[in-house]
Parts: sequence; structure tokens; C-alpha cells
Amino acid sequence: MAAGQRRMLAIGCASDMCVDFILHGNVRPRFKQIEQLIGGYTLEVGGSANIFASQFVKLGGSCAVVGAVGGDALGDFLLGALGRTGVDITRVRRDPGLKTGVGAALVDGEDRAILTYTGSIDATRPADLTDALARSVRHWHIASYFLMPRLRPHWPAWIRRLRTYGATVSLDTNWDPEGRWEGVRELLPLVDVFLPNAEEARAITGTADVRKAGAQLAAFGPLIAMKAGGDGALAFQGGRSWSCAVPAAARRSLAIVDTIGAGDSFDGGFLRGWLLGRPVAACLKLGIRCG
Repeated sequence: MAAGQRRMLAIGCASDMCVDFILHGNVRPRFKQIEQLIGGYTLEVGGSANIFASQFVKLGGSCAVVGAVGGDALGDFLLGALGRTGVDITRVRRDPGLKTGVGAALVDGEDRAILTYTGSIDATRPADLTDALARSVRHWHIASYFLMPRLRPHWPAWIRRLRTYGATVSLDTNWDPEGRWEGVRELLPLVDVFLPNAEEARAITGTADVRKAGAQLAAFGPLIAMKAGGDGALAFQGGRSWSCAVPAAARRSLAIVDTIGAGDSFDGGFLRGWLLGRPVAACLKLGIRCG
């Protein structure tokens, strides 16, 4: 079978399946049964892979997520929302013995406090990463590296399998809750694009200067696309660097509700541009627009 015939999907990713329950309000929780009022709440699609996939699909790409949800109302909500967006959910299984993961976030301006019930977040099995799946994707995105420990030892072999079919690979670890960052340096030479934020880049390298951190990460081989919040984004590869600021007009007109998922949306935009063969600077610009 020709490569063009077998590749039906632009991107695949193992999903940290969960929902985000977002509470808005300038309050701090207090114990001893003290009740406080908040400004509002929303129930949203959670999981870095899901947010990434949704953004990628909104830009005209195709993306499948692999994983599991619980046999509960939150699982129904998650699959319904992803399906309506156009994300391929045919490889997501329902597990009645599992509870769908939940992230409860109290948002105050640009800051937030998060409580997470993992549940289905780490429910993707190594057996779910099949040869048929590897043959069907043009690109594979690894999200939430540290929240999915079941798959962590299997990523190098999976990447090598993807390579045999000509697929490219990207990685966004997100923050390491244990602060150890184990396995990242070993994985970097195997991927094509690494998408940390500035704080993650500093933590991985032990370098305070973001440009030096970016250059150090790029020395492992991949293109580095680094998110820098209100300062925009940076990229590094092969001794070259690029930067893209948030447009001044956007700074003036944009009312930030919350920043949950902004980095994952950036990933969706950047990789959509990259897979279309756009210049790095244009990919950064598209990522910023999405994030």
C-alpha cells in the first residue's frame, strides 16, 4: 500500500482524558465550613491532548485521540464535545470501572489554583499504540508526558516505530509535578519539535536565561518552540533563533478571561503551520494567535 493511501490522519496523540471545572472569582478557599461566593463557572474539555487536538482541527487539520473515559456523565460530556469539534474519537474506549478525570481550577485573573483527580488521565495503555495506528498518522504529538506515566517507558520504541513509517513527532511535557524532569533529555534527540513554556525550559536546563535555555535544548536536535506568555514566543534550531511578540493591537483589545489551555492551543497552531511547511516565524505567529 502506498504511503499516501494509508495515511488517513494528519496527527494522532494519546490523550490525558479529563474535564476542566473552572471557577472564576477573586476568593481564597477557607476551611471550617466557611461559604464564599464566586463570579461564575464553566465545564470545559480538559486534557492537554484534547485541547491541542481541538485547536488543530479548528484550523482545518485532522486529529485522532487515543485513550479512555469513564462510564459516567463527564465521559459523555467529553466525548460529545470532542466529537462536535471534529476530533476523531473512535479510538477512545468507555471503561465502566473508571471515573473520568477532573481538574478543578479556581481562577483569579491570570493565576489559578488547580486540584486534579487523575482517573482516566493515565488510562491509555501501551497496547493501544498499535502498528495500524502508527501507519495511519503523518505526525504524532506527545502531550502531558508526566501525567501519563504508564506510557512513559514506551515512548522511545513508539517513536522508532513511527519513524519506520515516515511520521514526525512533537513533544510538550507540561510541568513535572515532582520537579525531576526525568527522561526529557533522553527523549529530545528522538523528536522533531519540542514545545515547552519558558518556565519549563528553565527547569529542564537549570538556566535562568530563556534564550540560553532554548539554545541548550536545541542542541539536542529538535526545533524548539518556546511559549513566553505575554512576551510572545521564541524558537531555536541549529544555532538560529526567532522571536514573535504578541501584537500591540491584540494586547490593547484582548480581555483575558483565563489562560487555561493557552499553551496547548499554541501547540495546535504552531504545528498546523509547521506541517503545512510554513516558515518558523509564521508558525510562531499562528501559535500566538491561537494561544
